[in-house]
Amino acid sequence: MNNKERMIVRIEQERQKLNQLADRYGLRHKAVLNQSVLLDKLINKYNKVKYEDMKRRQPTA
Repeated sequence: MNNKERMIVRIEQERQKLNQLADRYGLRHKAVLNQSVLLDKLINKYNKVKYEDMKRRQPTA
């Protein structure tokens, strides 16, 4: 499993945790908000890695 695949698995795990927390505490609870911030950071990190990988693969004109 490469780094991007591991990141996708982690994102999905954290997304499931966010849903569980939201079901348990409601959307405005501090734990839910903190989990949402963590998930956002992971998604942003994944997108950055993906974008940089795409840039490397594109031929220069």
